[in-house]
Amino acid sequence: MTEVKVGLLENFAIKNWYRFLLYLGGVILILSLFLEPKGVEISRLRSFSFYTVVLGLVVWIIDDILYKIGDYQEYLYENDRLYESQYEEVGKTIVAMRYLIYIVALIYWIFFISPALF
Repeated sequence: MTEVKVGLLENFAIKNWYRFLLYLGGVILILSLFLEPKGVEISRLRSFSFYTVVLGLVVWIIDDILYKIGDYQEYLYENDRLYESQYEEVGKTIVAMRYLIYIVALIYWIFFISPALF
């Protein structure tokens, strides 16, 4: 018997927390267009989901930009256009920037976007 694998859900793998926020906000936004929740104003729910999607997209874009910068620095290092000490320093800076952005975005979501529901 031959097995056929269909990878429809492979693209929906949630690898990072900001992608989870993106999917969560998108699903809530789509559901809020068709269903009326009880106990929560629909405008608050839609604004929560919209800002959650926007925050997820912004963090995703910034993360991709930082990865591209890191890849470019690696390219420069491999082609002897960047010293090892500079390469390590840039790498540490990029990692620090990524974690700082993650922390700020998560704190922003917890303290400013999530309370919009209540």
